[in-house]
Amino acid sequence: MANELDPMDLKPILTLHIDCYSNRKIGCAFGISRNTVNTYMLLFAGQPILI
Repeated sequence: MANELDPMDLKPILTLHIDCYSNRKIGCAFGISRNTVNTYMLLFAGQPILI
């Protein structure tokens, strides 16, 4: 079962991204994969996600 991300974690993820943390480090901090972090970054940027 995949880890669920609390909506309250979205702001800290963006903050870490703005502070130039890698997606891998952000993922480790929240117990999610770097690909999941990348997906969130694409959503925040308004880009389409290719599956």
